[in-house]
Amino acid sequence: MNAWSAVSLTLALGAATLGALGIVLQAVTLPGTWIVVLAATSVKVHDVFAPQPLLSWWTYLAIVALAIVAEVAETLAGAAGARTGGATRRGMLGAIVGSLAGALLGTIFLLPVVGSLIGAVAGAAAGAIVGELSGGGRTLRDTAAPAAGAVAGRLAGAFLKTGFAIAMWLVMVVGLLR
Repeated sequence: MNAWSAVSLTLALGAATLGALGIVLQAVTLPGTWIVVLAATSVKVHDVFAPQPLLSWWTYLAIVALAIVAEVAETLAGAAGARTGGATRRGMLGAIVGSLAGALLGTIFLLPVVGSLIGAVAGAAAGAIVGELSGGGRTLRDTAAPAAGAVAGRLAGAFLKTGFAIAMWLVMVVGLLR
């Protein structure tokens, strides 16, 4: 085994391990999809200098595209859940903004691992409530169904995004094994 082969094998194993960690992090709503992208990016940086690339550009771009689609799907899931609960556009927008703000605040002020999930779910509900109340004509009681829908949607989005992280990891590992 030459030096490049040893480096390539070590990097491939490291990238696969880092990607697996990304799946675990994503399961608790930390940015695991971007950890998988980081793992694939480290391989592509290696490929610039290596005599034979480990990942094709198509594989790398597929991983990045999946990460972007996962972000959009997760963001829209809370709004879709709120809409299912009867939210107006204000309630849906509130669910999106509240979810993002809640995830950030939950990570900072609560436990970094589960705080982001708790914050995102609570933020989606609070955002949907504030959005619904800001439009006028709705009572706090009227906001219960949109808030519950936002919570369900946010949880579904987190589950969906974990599925995306698994798919991204599989794409990377299969690309490394080819």
